[in-house]
Amino acid sequence: MKRIKEKRGITLIALAVTIIVILILAGVTIDAIFSENGIINKAKEAANAMNNAIANDQAELNDLLEELNEIMNSEWESNIEIPDPEPEKPPKLEDTTGIQDETIQVEDEYGNKVTIPKGFEVVEEEGTTVPEGIVIQDKDGNQFVWIPVGRVYKDSTGTNYSDIQLGRYTFNTTNGTPTLVQAAYTEANSRNYDQLIGISGYQGGICYEYTARANPDGIALEKGGVNAIAKDLAGFVESVKENYGYYLARYEPSYGSGSSVTDYKPLSKVSTSTTFSTSTVGSLWNNVTQIDAAKIARNMYNSDSTVGVESDLVNSYAWDTAIVYIQEMGYDNYSNRGDGGGNLKNTGTSEDKACNIYDMASNSYELSTEYSSYMYNSVNYPCVIRGGQFTNSISCPGFRMGTRAIGDIYSFRVLLYIK
Repeated sequence: MKRIKEKRGITLIALAVTIIVILILAGVTIDAIFSENGIINKAKEAANAMNNAIANDQAELNDLLEELNEIMNSEWESNIEIPDPEPEKPPKLEDTTGIQDETIQVEDEYGNKVTIPKGFEVVEEEGTTVPEGIVIQDKDGNQFVWIPVGRVYKDSTGTNYSDIQLGRYTFNTTNGTPTLVQAAYTEANSRNYDQLIGISGYQGGICYEYTARANPDGIALEKGGVNAIAKDLAGFVESVKENYGYYLARYEPSYGSGSSVTDYKPLSKVSTSTTFSTSTVGSLWNNVTQIDAAKIARNMYNSDSTVGVESDLVNSYAWDTAIVYIQEMGYDNYSNRGDGGGNLKNTGTSEDKACNIYDMASNSYELSTEYSSYMYNSVNYPCVIRGGQFTNSISCPGFRMGTRAIGDIYSFRVLLYIK
């Protein structure tokens, strides 16, 4: 007997049940992933919570660092000195034109400092560097030369220089080498200007510089009224220290104006006559006593508010330091130069010109505020003369001697310093 083989398969009912189950599972899965409380939203919430926590931690860390910086800065401010900013460099001399309304400080092309006083202008055609000799003039054309104190650069290399100290010197009579006898200021003794250290003169006397003392006639006098002393030696020294130098008249003086010693006004220009006369403007000013020379020198800018300088008769510090400057700038042995045996000349016409200064080695003896104890036949010769003289071959810039005489061989030179 044949057996009939049965065919087996999935029924429609089973298939329908399977599909329904799959759909139910898919719905549950989608809801678990994308619903409000689903996996994705939960992950987003967790990420946001983490970011917020990081931000909060960073803010707290920033606050802590700021607090720490404040503490550290307060400690540094109390214990550490912060250096001042570097000062601005002075303007260049070549950029300075015209009469100055205020006193200014400039530099030449080598870096040397020059102070230009109020009421003056630079005469550039005469020189533009300190080694040449910087010439200034006032509105009337009176000329003066800058005498630097401190380091002076001779070129633009920065390695070729001389150090010039304000002081009183003697000069070797053979080669002119200066010897500092009395410094105007030192670190250990910066304000003692009334030192009475002697310097032996050629005639065996002892020469001193005195500071000013009051006198009823308005001028500082010493030794019974026969010798004028520096108007304000301490003020001069302080000015030089602050301004890096001073000015010396370019020429021995000539007559400008005035009817008596109380109002005489000198000029610092080339003279027009060697015979002094109060009726001839420009005549070389000689035949003068030392006391009158001091008064005339101080009259030049006395009570003049349009200029920034004080004027006085040259003192020994100013004279000696000027010689050192001239020699250091290349005029070897200038302290022993002289032209005795010649004739009296108008200022600015001789060959005696060094660093733009005329006649320190020639023409007339120049009176100073230096004092000498030289005595001859019981007569005091308290007024010290400096410089060369046209009839005497021995006299020279380094020369000093006591005198009390007047004549055509005696003149003087005006000193300026910044006030």
